[in-house]
Amino acid sequence: MRSKLLNGITSVIIVLALLSFYGWSVRKHGIPGKAQGLWGKFLVTLTSFPDLVTQAAEEVEKLPGTFVPTHPAFSSVNRLDYDINVLVSYSNEEGNRAIEVRNLKTQAVKKSWEVKGGLKPHHRIMHPLLLSNDRIAYATNGYDGIYCMNAVGKQLWHQKEIGHHHSMNAGIGETMWVCAYDLSEASHPSNGVVYEMGGVKYHFLDNYIAQLDTETGAILFKRSMAELLLDHGLEHLIIKSVVVDDPIHLNDVEPVLESSEYMLAGDVFLSFRTSSVIIHYRPSNDSIVRVIEGPFTSQHDVDIVDGQTIAFFNNNAPTKRFKEDGGRSKEPNLLKYPAYSSHIKYYDFASQTFSAPNREAYSQNGVYSFTEGLFELLPNGDVLIEEQNPSLLWVFRQDSLLFKGILPSHHEGYHHLLNWTRVVD
Repeated sequence: MRSKLLNGITSVIIVLALLSFYGWSVRKHGIPGKAQGLWGKFLVTLTSFPDLVTQAAEEVEKLPGTFVPTHPAFSSVNRLDYDINVLVSYSNEEGNRAIEVRNLKTQAVKKSWEVKGGLKPHHRIMHPLLLSNDRIAYATNGYDGIYCMNAVGKQLWHQKEIGHHHSMNAGIGETMWVCAYDLSEASHPSNGVVYEMGGVKYHFLDNYIAQLDTETGAILFKRSMAELLLDHGLEHLIIKSVVVDDPIHLNDVEPVLESSEYMLAGDVFLSFRTSSVIIHYRPSNDSIVRVIEGPFTSQHDVDIVDGQTIAFFNNNAPTKRFKEDGGRSKEPNLLKYPAYSSHIKYYDFASQTFSAPNREAYSQNGVYSFTEGLFELLPNGDVLIEEQNPSLLWVFRQDSLLFKGILPSHHEGYHHLLNWTRVVD
């Protein structure tokens, strides 16, 4: 009995001695960045293993950027008394991209397409366009060009010279207009423009508009926005942006389909986010008809309401995100402004005035998107809004809320990131 007790005490002493030596060795030789010799490197590897396992588990659990956390208090609203069919895209369970025509009222899927192959987890199919005969034009985040597939998923054409970003809109006849990057000399967008100020060179990303033939994918028209501004003496719009490497940030090219006193068929309206300006451009003679600036910031999605009115989604946000308190929160007697929210802004060409009907309803419901965002006027006068950052869909009838919803996903606690929802017939 005494022999067993002595052996036990001896074993404990030996273990404590070894642990003491191990702890001393880690402290002396095993600190990452200061490891010495093979023993030190071995200690770093050994002691870092639990961290590596934890990191790997976190990476496995981390979802790609095409999913958005669903707020625990989120509650849907559906008081729609009619059908609204929308074109949406999202990441499906197979890791591919689904494009669907979905009925918001019933959530029934009427038509669907699937994009497979060459997709990275963060790739988005943004603002796909439904063409005649159930063809779909689509692209992935500015890379690898623009594609078109038919109703059964067969690829019809692939335009490799440009990469699409933001909007894709139907033009006159079998044509479409897109916000684009030039991929003719590289497989990805690059900072292809430079200006000099005070001896410092500033490189920035150029943006293009392009018109395509929807039957073949051939480019019918392409124009650099950096060149357009320079050619028309508007280079100050580059300098006024606080985002030096992306001062244009074209987010919509909206074609005019019918002529009126204030616009001609074939014109386009261009929305530049980081300089908070809308340009009325006439490709037929390369002229800028008007530059629209005013009480709006970081706007997206210009729509033509009628022959004398346009409307757009006014993000009503700074063009660059700063720290929350602005560094001034300790000052006493602060002058408090009303809370900002996103809304729809109208511009009347005849009176040259702005208006924002139902702005209070959007504010009361918390509609706000720092980036992106989109709206669509429905035939009955209702308004569909995509609040993109939290990826919420809204339908308002004047100041009454008819619909608030998300695209539920296969990941519990998350819903699908929206990619510019489009109302379709």
